[in-house]
Amino acid sequence: MKLLIADDTAEVLDFLRDFFQKAGHSVQVASDGEEALHIFQQEEIEGIFCALSLPKLGGLELLKEVKAANSKRPLVMLCPHSDTESALNALQLGACDYLLKPIQHLELQRTLDRVISLHEGFHFSAYTNDNLLQESRTLEVGNEYESLNRIVAFMTQDLPSFGILGQEQLFRMNMLLKEALENAIFHGNLELNSETRLENPKLYFETAERKREMDPYKNRKLILQYEISRNSAKYVVRDEGKGFAHADLLEPKDPENLMRIKGHGLIMIMNFMDEVFWNDRGNEMTMVRYRKR
Repeated sequence: MKLLIADDTAEVLDFLRDFFQKAGHSVQVASDGEEALHIFQQEEIEGIFCALSLPKLGGLELLKEVKAANSKRPLVMLCPHSDTESALNALQLGACDYLLKPIQHLELQRTLDRVISLHEGFHFSAYTNDNLLQESRTLEVGNEYESLNRIVAFMTQDLPSFGILGQEQLFRMNMLLKEALENAIFHGNLELNSETRLENPKLYFETAERKREMDPYKNRKLILQYEISRNSAKYVVRDEGKGFAHADLLEPKDPENLMRIKGHGLIMIMNFMDEVFWNDRGNEMTMVRYRKR
């Protein structure tokens, strides 16, 4: 990918440029918002990592310019650790993700993976039908997490036809549904510890591959239900694991709680969906997004 980094701190620019180049991506850098906007307008930039505070043109203003010009390009906001409220504002304005400074290597890799996923897209042979009133399906899938992009694309292909989301928001919906399905597979069916993913991603995926061939994990399925109408889209994800203590979750829309909730993806889901809730056992998650009028 061709990535743009906008930050007025040389240390951050060098760290991100080195990280992305080692991962095989080409990089453009800017030390202020106006320079970043100029590069964005002149180059075929495919992803942006932008500091919240920039000289000449701030990060949120740059985000608005990017969304006005080409809303499909993913932008990640780099926020000070003390300003979690701005991270939530960035998500509401259309940022695909955020990172809090000082940036951690593993969090950066997870976010880069999300950006790549958005860039590659979720492909399905979609169709348009102006006469659609409601669509409801139930799917049963195994623990083949490599196939999640295609599954998610199938589940969301008609959202623009129903008017629930614009095409520019579909990519973010897909990314967040994929996050929910990954959580159900890895933490639900395969009972993997999220701490392992942070500490040793290679071991995490090696363990996942091994466990999905073992009893009792290999027989566990995901049940995916969705119902789309002209007013809302509801997605239900149920795994066959032990569940989790969802009652312990703090309010994710409160900036004070941003760093105290484990699960970066869950924070983004709960700030994009209009309703998120679980069954008592904690192995079934329901997400609802209403049509905005």
